[in-house]
Amino acid sequence: MATKHDFHKAIIGRSEVITFVGTDAIAVPAKTDTGAYRSAAHASNIVLDQENGILSFDLLGNHPVCGNESVKISTSDFNRVGVVSSSGHREDRYEVKLKVKIGSKVFHAKFTLTDRSARVYPILLGRTLLNGRFVVDSSQTSIDRARLKNHYGIEFPVDEEEGR
Repeated sequence: MATKHDFHKAIIGRSEVITFVGTDAIAVPAKTDTGAYRSAAHASNIVLDQENGILSFDLLGNHPVCGNESVKISTSDFNRVGVVSSSGHREDRYEVKLKVKIGSKVFHAKFTLTDRSARVYPILLGRTLLNGRFVVDSSQTSIDRARLKNHYGIEFPVDEEEGR
C-alpha cells in the first residue's frame, strides 16, 4: 500500500543511466540491484597515499563500455568496508561519496570501488542508494542490454550478469 511518503520517489527500471555531476561521465549505464546492499562503481588505478590520507582512482577507467569517460578523482573522504558477494566471497574495498544524477534527482551517494570490467554495466545501484529515493519497476529499463553489448562490441566469455 502506497503511503504519502512514496509519492516523492521516482520510478526507475532494472537498468538506468547515471551522471557523475561535475565530471565528463554523463549517461553511464547502471544496473539496478535491489539484492545488493551497497552500490559499486568501476574504478582502476586505485592508490592510497597513506602519508597524506588521499585516495586517488580512475572512475570508469578502462571499462569496455565507458572507459573513454574516465575521470581521475582524489579524495580524503573515504572508508574501508567489507563487501560479501552473492557467492559468499568477502572482499575489502574503498568506499567514496560521489555526487550523482539519476533521472531528475541529484544527490550524494556512496560507492565501493571495484573492477567491473568483466561486466557490461560499470555501475551497480544498491539498496542504500535506492531506499527513500526510488521505486524499482523491474519491467522498465532505460537501457537495452543486448543493444549496449552490440554497440560497444562486447563479448564476455562468461557473462556473470546473464548467468552463462
